[in-house]
Amino acid sequence: MLDRIRKHAGLYGFLQGLFIYVWVTGLSGTDSYISVYILCAAAGIFCVCDNLRTPLRYAGKTARWALVFSALFSAATLLANYRLFEPFTARLSLFQMACGFLGGLIVCLNVLICLADRLPLPGAAERTHPVRVFLFAFGSIAAVDLLYLLFEAYPGVLTRDSITTMQQILEGTYDNTMPFWHTMTVQVFVRLGLALFGDISAAVAFFHTAQILFLAACMAYGVVTLYQSGVSRLFLAAVFGLYILMPYHIVYSVTLWKDVLFGGAVLLFITAMYRLLKKLGKSQWTNYGMLLLGGMGTCLWRTNGWYAFLASTLVMLFLLKKEKRKILAVMGGILIVCWVLINPLLSALQVSKTDMVEAFAVPFQQIARVVAQERELTPEETELLEMAFQLDKVPELYDPKTVDPIKFETFRYGNREYIGQHLTEYLKLYLRLGLKYPGDYLKAWVDETKGYWNGGYSFWIYTWGVSDNEMGITASGGGNAVGSLFRAIFRFLEQQAFFQPLSSIGLWAWAVMGCCLLNLWKKREEFLLTVPLLVLLAGLWLGSPVYAEFRYAYPVFLSTPVIVGVTVFRREQEMGCGL
Repeated sequence: MLDRIRKHAGLYGFLQGLFIYVWVTGLSGTDSYISVYILCAAAGIFCVCDNLRTPLRYAGKTARWALVFSALFSAATLLANYRLFEPFTARLSLFQMACGFLGGLIVCLNVLICLADRLPLPGAAERTHPVRVFLFAFGSIAAVDLLYLLFEAYPGVLTRDSITTMQQILEGTYDNTMPFWHTMTVQVFVRLGLALFGDISAAVAFFHTAQILFLAACMAYGVVTLYQSGVSRLFLAAVFGLYILMPYHIVYSVTLWKDVLFGGAVLLFITAMYRLLKKLGKSQWTNYGMLLLGGMGTCLWRTNGWYAFLASTLVMLFLLKKEKRKILAVMGGILIVCWVLINPLLSALQVSKTDMVEAFAVPFQQIARVVAQERELTPEETELLEMAFQLDKVPELYDPKTVDPIKFETFRYGNREYIGQHLTEYLKLYLRLGLKYPGDYLKAWVDETKGYWNGGYSFWIYTWGVSDNEMGITASGGGNAVGSLFRAIFRFLEQQAFFQPLSSIGLWAWAVMGCCLLNLWKKREEFLLTVPLLVLLAGLWLGSPVYAEFRYAYPVFLSTPVIVGVTVFRREQEMGCGL
């Protein structure tokens, strides 16, 4: 079979290229970044040519998994762009979808097979100047971010969420809507800043300085780990360039959001885990210390972080070799301590927990779409829904891309006791409506979550300034040459379609999944590094309140460069080793 394919390689290559062309042109009307699809198509065509002229080793079960993964990728791109193919019953639409599906499958399948055959690449021998590399990366990243804080964004970026955190700190009344332990972390530096400077804006800037140093240290830890892992100097320079130049890293370093510290903690945790698995570095105690710090931050600084850490621990429990169980012991200790801090201790402190309504973004949106489309409801269904929502407002307020109008303006918060007493009836109603109107449910889910599993979208990534507040926090940066330089760089990077893939949540999510699959094929421990990110992404796929909120996926953009680096390259002394 392979000999026949190689004999007619030109014909097979032409046919595959034709289907890839059909796939890209069929998606040309997308509301997503077309540059992402063009990039995937270019990679697919390159891999088609490479695979046709090179003997392939991967077949059987591995190839079947590649086929399943590729089918999911292709189906996702079509599903996210379902509006381009309506009405679905038209023969032309069905033909276009079939050809497009085949084209997307060819793209992903060829890329996977090509990578599976050629990775990992042999890395350089162990390098001998990790301290210098760490200090250079740390100092450079911190310097850039500090310049941005002082000359353009002083005292930092504070949105409404940030103002809520500051109000809780100054008033001493706390809840877990903004994670309590993140608020406590901010409070340490704000209180210290107030004691040192006696000014609230200076205190906020003091916290942001500490956040800049923390993020720079986490990024430098990732860079030095890649350096010691033997990745090519070109790849190392690219990762360093991403960390130091990308606007979202710079602006987030001076933004008071839980997602920023949380993202740094996830990067720290993943990097420390890798170093411990590979016994990288002279001092394993340092790596354990970073695992402890990163693990605590992952569990405490965002509500769903504990579950991502739990998933990593459980996977490692079943797959790690006995000699590495010490890592599990530390992770188990972190889980227990953080569970106590999040549950019994918060209850003892009478800190109210996150409103459970926050977890029902997708069901709310699906029900709202059924109502907005004016589907037929029985009197009993209408009565039950009316107790939970102001149904007359739903058609006007329904926004396919965010559940917030439904959640904040139509949900009857005063009836939560009634809703709680009738949860079974509401569950049955939700399932019954899903069976009656599956198309509405599917479209509502797609529109609500597609930003996290499809090509990138033109949606805000970061913001500027300080929201209105009564605490005296005012913005006073900008109006100077350094600030103008930052703004010019940001505009250049934002306006060039060439750089759009660097902010595509969906593309980076597929990169994480691809790294997981490739490492599983090779029976490499590196697949464990993808577990926390996949759990965090799955949470967004199942319950995101906004279709493409970049900050929710920020840990992916911090940690993926490290995961890709250790997937693509392997140190010389590890070649041939696996699970």
